[in-house]
Amino acid sequence: MTRAVFGEGRTIIWLASYLKSGSTWLRSLLTAYLAGPENFDLNAMVGGQEAFLREALDDHAGITSANYSANELIPYQADFFRSLAAEAAAPCFIKTHSAHRKSASGVSLFPAEASAGVVHIVRDPVDVVPSYAHHEGRDFDHIIQRMADPDAAMDLWSGRSSMMVPQIVSSWSENVSSWVEQREIPLMLLRYEDLQADACAAFSKVLRFCGIEVDPARVAAAVDRCRLDRLQKDEAGTGFTEKPSPLREFFRSGRVGDGQRKLSRDQIAKVTRDHAAMMKQLHYAVDLEKEQLQ
Repeated sequence: MTRAVFGEGRTIIWLASYLKSGSTWLRSLLTAYLAGPENFDLNAMVGGQEAFLREALDDHAGITSANYSANELIPYQADFFRSLAAEAAAPCFIKTHSAHRKSASGVSLFPAEASAGVVHIVRDPVDVVPSYAHHEGRDFDHIIQRMADPDAAMDLWSGRSSMMVPQIVSSWSENVSSWVEQREIPLMLLRYEDLQADACAAFSKVLRFCGIEVDPARVAAAVDRCRLDRLQKDEAGTGFTEKPSPLREFFRSGRVGDGQRKLSRDQIAKVTRDHAAMMKQLHYAVDLEKEQLQ
């Protein structure tokens, strides 16, 4: 397996994914493993999105980022990431939902010279729908449409700015393809379903990719500490600062196949038509001919 390549200024491991694909669970496992299960704190996990704070970028670049488009900000963000990487100890984990993008002049948002690797977490898009719908407080049809939108973005609204710099998420398929097809940063592809099926084995592969020594007993302890029921208990007890709404819990069932149970046949067929090529590549294929006959 290809591993992350660390070197001078190359310390960042990107935890990249489309929304609601398991990156928070992976961050919890990394936190429990590195800090020890007894020191785990849901609100102090590694790999947050602080690197996308607008104030941090503005202070570094000497600009008012709200006056720039997302594309115009890419060179400034890339320089900021290089600065972060130069000062950080490896591995420095940073979560992103952005697609792998370049500016009009060819500057990569995620510069290879700052990046040791990327763990790209993918999840069956049919299962993403109900999780994302709950997260946003929207209906399934709205989310299915958004997942097919090549211009979909986070923290980007007309007439106002947010605390975070906008991230162009793009469609589910384009988000995934942008990362798996790039050749600038060493890549590990992690399927959410594989993490669910054997968390210890899948997480151990992540650790090896990141150049972290694997202690099987410590892996097992981290996996046990980050069971869904325990994360739900943490959220209920201390709250979770990253949840989008105090009215909706962040950690749900996390079940594989949830979309097949909750979406209508037409909705499943729509998701499949929108993303068939990438689903097949990731072994999430649905028989389109069968769907059309039913």
